[in-house]
Amino acid sequence: MNKLYQKIEYCLKYRNDIVFKFNIDQKTIVMVNSNLLPISLQNKPVSFDLVQKFCSDRILTLNRGYCKEILTACGIEDQSDINICIMCRALSFRDNYWISRTNKKETWEEFNLYNNNFSLNISHIALTGNMQHADMVDDKVFTGELTGKGTKAKCYYRTDNKVVMIKNETRAEILSEVITYYIAQALGIACSRYEIRNMFGKECSVCEILTCDDRELVPCRDILSYYNTNQMNYQGEYYAFFMKVDPINFIRMQILDYVVLNTDRNRDNFGLLVYRGKMLGMYPLFDHDSCFKGKSPNGNYFPTGITFSKTLELLKTKYYRYYSTIDTVRFREIIGSSTFKETFLKCKSAEEYDSMMRRVNNL
Repeated sequence: MNKLYQKIEYCLKYRNDIVFKFNIDQKTIVMVNSNLLPISLQNKPVSFDLVQKFCSDRILTLNRGYCKEILTACGIEDQSDINICIMCRALSFRDNYWISRTNKKETWEEFNLYNNNFSLNISHIALTGNMQHADMVDDKVFTGELTGKGTKAKCYYRTDNKVVMIKNETRAEILSEVITYYIAQALGIACSRYEIRNMFGKECSVCEILTCDDRELVPCRDILSYYNTNQMNYQGEYYAFFMKVDPINFIRMQILDYVVLNTDRNRDNFGLLVYRGKMLGMYPLFDHDSCFKGKSPNGNYFPTGITFSKTLELLKTKYYRYYSTIDTVRFREIIGSSTFKETFLKCKSAEEYDSMMRRVNNL
């Protein structure tokens, strides 16, 4: 990291309020408002480790498609977690936390990604890897491409006064995203709507991001961190936490994943919705490219740590009080209708439909 950056004092902010100040060179931290700490940093000793953890949880994964090109376009040579966050101010389309210098009067209104233009050149590189659009920048990197998880090439793009996420996927994966939205609708759970479009010369999935100034996402990863564990299973504290906050929709998510055999409901692919600082319930579901991949109901389901089939039995028995309130009969009628089948067959095969209906009939 540049020695100049090391000597500067920075602060983690929630919108315009300082959460804590830190110095990279001295590895010191001064807590200002512990009530504003991200949930992932709560229940932990106050030390410089909080800075490291926030940044490591924040940045893009190094196995993401075109990661090297993104870092090069942003002029980032030091690829340490903290440096990457400093360079992009830790700005994200997930929540309202960011990093600022304490000696500058920088405001959330000036820098947040929702209301300010971000680099479309970097977005283009993030999706395509084409370096002819490289926008070599200094310490004023303004992009959301340096934060967030996932391995596929993707980018954020502003169109029609809204921000969308564009993801480079196979046609089969895109159509899985598309049809899962309609299945979720039939089940009565909020879900991102995906479309198939040609963007920058590539066939991609496109969905509107659902976060904004008022609406934030707390991913499951952060809940696990709060309980100081990486283990996802139905006997864990994290599972009980979700069941306490929004049991009906948490169960709906698991039913949906059983029906579509979603093999990628990992700790970054679901979470809770925070509205104006208040935790309301499940965040609308997203990222369904790993559905309908020919997996068996006897495969492992990440949120419970047991198979899809055993997860369904768990919901029917231990959580019957909640499960019984979900109108699975009506859901079966919608999914089994000729109208829905016609829609499904535009995305998937008749064999996949029949296989799905066998699972639906088990509900």
